[in-house]
Amino acid sequence: MVVSYQDIKYREIHDGCHIAVIVLAVMAASAGTETGLLSRLAGALCVSAPMLVAALIIPGAFGGGDIKLMAAAGLFLGWKSTIVSAVLAVFAAGVYGVLLIARKKEYRGRRFAFGPYLSAGMAAGALWGEKLWQMWYGW
Repeated sequence: MVVSYQDIKYREIHDGCHIAVIVLAVMAASAGTETGLLSRLAGALCVSAPMLVAALIIPGAFGGGDIKLMAAAGLFLGWKSTIVSAVLAVFAAGVYGVLLIARKKEYRGRRFAFGPYLSAGMAAGALWGEKLWQMWYGW
């Protein structure tokens, strides 16, 4: 909720949000959850690295807060649930963008806050990420 509010209101995600997710990741890893360290490290890079490359190639494609949020999410969720989270976020944001264009409230190419969609995707990934991964990919 905090990430969504900050991104909508200020177009910025404060580092405290990223740090909070990293703290949760450390706590989860320390608790011995079934998500292993390699999965968490891969999760930190599997979405954030392509987002960073896209932002470097296409200025403004993603903000730094979005990239850091997905890196922190990957540490918490592991790579499979992070990919599920990103797919759900992109899909939801895409539907929203199409609806805005169809209602003539926005024009093509205009930016809107992506943090709320990433946050919703992360929540879904935390709750159902492994199950959705298995449904989609079968492994």
